[in-house]
Amino acid sequence: MIDGSLIGCLFGAQMTLNEIFGAKESYQLPDKIMCALLSDNAVEYINSVRGSGYTDLRDYYQSDAGDRAKLKQDFTPDCVCEIVSRLMVSGGCLDMCAGTGSLGKAAARHGHTVHAQEFSERTIPFNLLDAALNGTDEILDEADCLRGTVTKSYEVHDGRVRICESKPVGKFQNVIMNPPYSMDFPDTDSYEFYGMHVPKSKADYGFVLQGLRHMEDGGRLIAVLPHGVLFRGQKEAVIRKYLVDKQLIYAVIGLADNMFMNTSIPVFILVLQKGSKETLFIDASKEFNKRGKTNYMTEDHIRHVINAFNSRTDEERYCHVAALNEITGNDYNLNIPRYVDTFVPEKLPDMGILLDELEEIEKKEQITRVQLFDMLGKLTADPEDMKIIEKHRKILKQENKKEMQQLSLFDYGNGFSYETNQSQ
Repeated sequence: MIDGSLIGCLFGAQMTLNEIFGAKESYQLPDKIMCALLSDNAVEYINSVRGSGYTDLRDYYQSDAGDRAKLKQDFTPDCVCEIVSRLMVSGGCLDMCAGTGSLGKAAARHGHTVHAQEFSERTIPFNLLDAALNGTDEILDEADCLRGTVTKSYEVHDGRVRICESKPVGKFQNVIMNPPYSMDFPDTDSYEFYGMHVPKSKADYGFVLQGLRHMEDGGRLIAVLPHGVLFRGQKEAVIRKYLVDKQLIYAVIGLADNMFMNTSIPVFILVLQKGSKETLFIDASKEFNKRGKTNYMTEDHIRHVINAFNSRTDEERYCHVAALNEITGNDYNLNIPRYVDTFVPEKLPDMGILLDELEEIEKKEQITRVQLFDMLGKLTADPEDMKIIEKHRKILKQENKKEMQQLSLFDYGNGFSYETNQSQ
């Protein structure tokens, strides 16, 4: 039986998601969506959402229902999704920390099959609804991507959602992710990655190393991360050294700040691929346009990144291919400015023009002294103040004597009377 609240939507009236799914409060919406997607009336609900103009639920979710404080949720902008999808190799992909599914949806548009994983029970219904709404087929696990556990699995096929059997997550040609930035990992000592442990206060590399376990030989791992992982010390420095020495770091691509809705921090794209004897560094941080408070990349900006990535040659102030010894010489620090110098030196001014300007300034200074000397000579005050005025005039007179010969007669042709003042 179709919910009566859908009737208005089916006849063209605009409705909110709360109204479509019968949620009186926003906190009820995820559960309402999940029940609707698994019901016999799922198609009618999806058509109602589509009829009300919803085509992408990412922005709706992160503005109304996201939890950045607890879950560090920052959902991937379209331009970043497009870059990631164009960096992928042929084959399927594992979208770790999938959120509402923007990265996976872009990958699907480029012909990749998608297996997604997401931890937040509140986010998963929006991911499934978005996939059904846009005809994206996927397997979605309710999973802890950091610890590698799966609780439940769903399948989206031909716009329908069903619960399916959870299977071990295997290996993929592409592993993509935009994990929670600098998330706490209090039980890190219980989880070892290639003989290493990640910091308790910053789990970024935990997601990367967990993803590395799912990357096929010849495949790529592509992660959107905060810049701190490129240069922070201690345990993260050990992990960086491991990745460099194992010839895994294929590219480091810096992006502009203010690209996300809920945070202004700049991010970069890390590309891992086995057998990477050199690392490409790209600084695309200046490649953006503004839209309100946020920045975004145009097709030209995206194409510039992809062309540089594919050509893997140096481009002045934009990209550099660094050999292993260059990186080890920088003590395994991967901070992009160490490899790409974007400084544009200012053009030196003409010395003749500078000297002319300096000469003009000196003339004006001399004339100002003469004017001040004359003005002080016309003042009257009590005896104590007059002593101060005369002392000031004496100082000016000494300075003016030194500079008199540098002034032309023209400079004194407009009422200056230092000659007269000398006789006073």
